[in-house]
Amino acid sequence: MSRDEFLGSIKGVFIITMAMVVSANVLITIMLVFTDFRDAALHYALATIFPLILTPTGTFPLLVMSHRLRLMKNELEGLLRLDALTEMPNRRAFFELAEKTFRRSSAVTLMMVDIDHFKRVNDTYGHDTGDRVLRSIGQSIQHIVAETADAGVKFAARIGGEEFAVLIEGLTAAAAEKLAGGLVAAIERSPVQGGGRSIKVTVSVGVAHRRTSDSPDMVLRAADNACYRAKRLGRNQWRDAEGLDVGPPATPVLTAA
Repeated sequence: MSRDEFLGSIKGVFIITMAMVVSANVLITIMLVFTDFRDAALHYALATIFPLILTPTGTFPLLVMSHRLRLMKNELEGLLRLDALTEMPNRRAFFELAEKTFRRSSAVTLMMVDIDHFKRVNDTYGHDTGDRVLRSIGQSIQHIVAETADAGVKFAARIGGEEFAVLIEGLTAAAAEKLAGGLVAAIERSPVQGGGRSIKVTVSVGVAHRRTSDSPDMVLRAADNACYRAKRLGRNQWRDAEGLDVGPPATPVLTAA
């Protein structure tokens, strides 16, 4: 039992015990007023002693069990929002946070990040290596997003397959462009190590910005369309949902990913 769990249970036992003592003494007082009740001092003593002995014995285990059940419930709810493979937040967690963020009036940028030729990785090196690639890319995205300056909420999640989503609050368009380009470049120059191999992996990124009436789903779809356009144009680059040209893409590479 943890210290917090023990102290919380002791506090609960004390409150319940005092309530039982007070209730018992009030009951004795009522009986003295309305009945021919004798040996008042003895009964007051018993009304105090018995709750002090019996209540902690009965309630302490129940309170400990209740506390543990709450912890288990919180842990299970956390697991429902976690991707088991990458240990990143999952699609459910992403959209829950996005809904909360979109209620504010701040600027919000969503990005869709898709690993290029991921099927080729699985077919060439096997699914174990593919899983290692997913974990490595996920960690890279989380780190880069967390290091973004001048932003409010900064959040990355795996939302399915080889797809990751990013939510950034309060970025200017120029800062969002810099972040998208940074994601593409950083992942390109950081091969994934696995099974004695160095596997070159690249990503395509789509960027979309929230407008006043947009929902998270609408903006993410726009980012997904921009990501698809980046793939059509050669992969290993990013594109904006507004159709803005972003300059030359990252240097094309022949990759196994």
